[in-house]
Parts: sequence; structure tokens; C-alpha cells
Amino acid sequence: MYMLATPASIAGVPRIVVCTPPDANGNVDPASLVAAELCGVHEIYRVGGAQAIAALAYGTSSIKRVHKLTGPGNPYVSAAKRLLYGTVDVGLPAGPSESIILADGSADPELIARDLLIEAEHGPDSSSLLVTDSRALLEATLKLLSAKIAALPEPRQAFCRAGFESEKGTGGLVLADSMHVAIDFVNEYAPEHLEVHVREPFAILADLKNAGEILLGPYTPTSTGNYSLGTNAILPTGGFAHTFSCTSVFDFLKRTGIGYMTAEGYQQLSETTRRLAEFEGFPSHARAVIDRPMPAF
Repeated sequence: MYMLATPASIAGVPRIVVCTPPDANGNVDPASLVAAELCGVHEIYRVGGAQAIAALAYGTSSIKRVHKLTGPGNPYVSAAKRLLYGTVDVGLPAGPSESIILADGSADPELIARDLLIEAEHGPDSSSLLVTDSRALLEATLKLLSAKIAALPEPRQAFCRAGFESEKGTGGLVLADSMHVAIDFVNEYAPEHLEVHVREPFAILADLKNAGEILLGPYTPTSTGNYSLGTNAILPTGGFAHTFSCTSVFDFLKRTGIGYMTAEGYQQLSETTRRLAEFEGFPSHARAVIDRPMPAF
């Protein structure tokens, strides 16, 4: 919540609304209420899922419609937001979770195995991949992974098993012919979270073109990025990091073009305007400058 509400508050959004699903007893998590107050949220509603998206987009008897929807969600939430494109500003496409760990032979398989489970435990539809040019690292990580999944409590264990062990799972370990090929794979995938565990991470940083966030080195796990590093964890998923950026204050600001010409400036541009307008077949555009009195100097 704070990664969305804080930049919205800084941007001066006049009405910040949060929807959060209630627990089994119909209550909102107290920590969410505290966070909402600290971050300047104006309204909070006990509703989640696709129905919350519909309520915010169209309004109900108790929830006034909004102008912009942003934030992550499950596949139903993501689908609902896509259906509403053109009805409301649905913000960046965020969710389900996904991550890639890009690693070479210098990486520690113990750290890799642990970090693979960070995003995988979000849910059965989360994607977590190791991409490496080192067969030795891949095999060592694979040997560790099953025991680490088995040590997790439910339902997180089941979520990780669904990602790595089921036929429909979207997690896995990818062996590339070279680091160059591995980087090409990462850029094409355009992951939400990208951890880089290579000997010289800054040496390849410029080659990493498409990712919601890039976390460099063995001491920068995705969990730290999610909670306390300062990078915003509301990130584009589903390959949209090709064109979308991480959430920031700019997501809650808009720009308006403003023009003003003096009489001298008008005189300098009127002939250019006329020629382009006539070339494109817009006579009213052209007449607006042809018939306008030229200023006297």
C-alpha cells in the first residue's frame, strides 16, 4: 500500500482510495489501516478482487468512482483492468508476480535457491526463473531447491510446488549457451524483478534493457527491494517492462502543453503553417492563418 499511496500523496492527488479484501471475520488487517493513515489515504473499503476494480471504475451506492486505478492483483484483477481500458486509466499492468535471477558460475547456489522462492511463494501463478550459463550452478541449485520448498509452511509450500513441479508451472531453471544469450533471454522476457548474481554486475548493467527493477549483487535480494530498499515494488509484469516503468510520483501527475506566440512569432510561423495544412488537405487550418490579419511592426 505504501508504495502506491506515498507517491500519490507526494504528487498531491486530492482523493486517494484503497480497496483491501476483508478477513474471514469481515475485518480489515489493522496494519493496513495504520499504513493507510500514515500514507495519507482518504478512503478505504473492505472489498477486493475483480469486484473492487468494477466498483472503483463505475462507482456504487457506497463507493464513488475514481479516475485512475493502479496496483497489482491476481489474474482476475489483471483481466478486469484490461477490460476497463478506455473506461478508466488502469495504470501499469501489475501481477501476477514474476522474477528472474541472472547468474554466472561465481554465484552461490544456496543464495540462488533461497531467492528463487521469494516470488514463487506469492501464489501458484507466480513465475520464478534462474537463467545462467553455468551448468554446475544450475545442477547445484536444483539439488537444493526441493528441500527448501519442503521446509516451507503451507500454503507457501504448495504455491512453490505449483510453480516449479507441476506441469502448468511457470517457474524453472534455464541454461543458456553464454551470458550474452542469457541476457538476450532476460531482455525478451522483461521480468518484473531481476536479480543479478554475476562476478561483475555493473559491467553488464548497460546490457539489461527490460526489467521492472534490477537488483545487483548477492546482498540485494528481491525481498529487501519489496520492503525496505527504497525501490518501488509496484512494477510492470507480463512482458510490459518493454514499455512501462516502475511506479513513481510521475504515475500520479499529468502534463498539459501550453503555447503562446507574440505577433512577431505568429508572422514567422504562419507561412509554414499554411503550407503544411494545405499539403494535408485541411483548408480550414490554412484559412485560419491566411485570413488572419498579419501584425504590423
